[in-house]
Amino acid sequence: MGIIKQQTLKGTFFSYIGVFIGFVTNTFILTKVLDTDQVGLINILTSFSLIFAQFAILGFNATARYFPYFRNEKNKHNGYLFLACAISLIGFILFVIGAYAFKEVLISQKSQDNNLFRDYYWYLLPLTFANLYFNIFDLYSRLLYDAAAGRLIREFTLKLLILVCVVLLIFRILDFRSFMWLWLSANLMPMLLMMIRLVRKGNFSLKPNFNFLNKDVQRNLFNLCLFGILTGASPLLVDNIDRYMVNSYFGLADTGIYSIAASFGIIIALPTRSLYSIAYTVIAESWIRKDMANIHTVYRKSCINQSIVALFLFILVWANIHNALKVLPPDYADGVYIVFFIGLANLFDALTGVNAVILATSRYYRYDSFFYLALVGVTIGSNLFFIPKFGITGAAMATALTMFIFNLSRYLFILFKFKLQPFTVHNLLVIVLGVLIYWLSTLIPVQQNLYLDTFIRGGFITLLYAGSVYFLRLSSDINDMVADLLAKLKRS
Repeated sequence: MGIIKQQTLKGTFFSYIGVFIGFVTNTFILTKVLDTDQVGLINILTSFSLIFAQFAILGFNATARYFPYFRNEKNKHNGYLFLACAISLIGFILFVIGAYAFKEVLISQKSQDNNLFRDYYWYLLPLTFANLYFNIFDLYSRLLYDAAAGRLIREFTLKLLILVCVVLLIFRILDFRSFMWLWLSANLMPMLLMMIRLVRKGNFSLKPNFNFLNKDVQRNLFNLCLFGILTGASPLLVDNIDRYMVNSYFGLADTGIYSIAASFGIIIALPTRSLYSIAYTVIAESWIRKDMANIHTVYRKSCINQSIVALFLFILVWANIHNALKVLPPDYADGVYIVFFIGLANLFDALTGVNAVILATSRYYRYDSFFYLALVGVTIGSNLFFIPKFGITGAAMATALTMFIFNLSRYLFILFKFKLQPFTVHNLLVIVLGVLIYWLSTLIPVQQNLYLDTFIRGGFITLLYAGSVYFLRLSSDINDMVADLLAKLKRS
């Protein structure tokens, strides 16, 4: 867990600074200067471009589990980056054809306020291209054990650039159309910065090695890409189909409300996403070495550590949601339970650790494709059921139900196939502790000053939760980190 712990800390650190900047931008600024439909437009463009970029990669991201066979620094890893870029270019060309052919289909499914989306539809081309090649460069960097860079650029640098764009909008240096051009430019920067980093580290080489691509390698890559098309796009479909369906039922304005509310719940997912980035390479190489003990250790520690952090964030967010709503314009009050259910969905994902990585890098990776196909079906079906009954909150309820079913299925599959059981009594204690501390926080009288109330409530939860986790020794990693920190303070 040494590399994982170090890289995860770096990734999480930059991610949370970026989340803070993004939170301030979205809640304190963006919602004040843009209409709800304009907020919805930005989120729809972002969601669509992420989905299309994942399809355009043509499943090549799934070949990461095969990278140890390519790894050869002297030979520039046998042309792996060339293959990734070439295949992605083919995928992008196919996307451009599809975007032109199905433009009216995509736009016609929106509500009556679809003219705004029509005006900016072609932004999807550069956005998709930028996301596509950022994903390629980030994947390559992670495989070379440089995972923190991608997190820094996408979660921190991009958020900072967008904040600059919004500030220019506030001071009326830009109108909305000019702001959108600058926003688009900011979204192109992560791809360029990631490429520059690879060049500076001497890892950017587009030299092919066709001699390495024998029939066995070609067959393995083809099979991995085929299943990667399903497993790669499905998570993004699950993450973004709710916005698409809210937009289809209610239009851009409600999509804006939903997106802002969901951003609170997504905070809980950040430690999990950061850990996934590093664990993928480590577990893939453990499978090759047949080191089941290391896989079990990573699985068990990821479950307890993610549970501790995610539950803490969930409690912190939900206990202070009444204060957050006071900061937002009144239109966003309808999103209160969206925060709860999206947070719950990400909590389910965190509680089960790196089960996704274990399955995706194992010999049973094909089954992960079937899980994802089923997941997409459950997601669409649950949204069709819940949205008409519960409005935009129904989309969040559907997401929570989907994530619970999905992670339970993965957990059971890994348990029966590999006999890996990650849970101990400590996992149960974490949940009991979290519920108890949240209940105690509700007994604190509400202060009229929202900032004072947030400080008191947040401070109470943080001190009691952190102290309990430490003194109950629920995580050896956390206790070791505290011990190291105290030792450094004593030496200084």
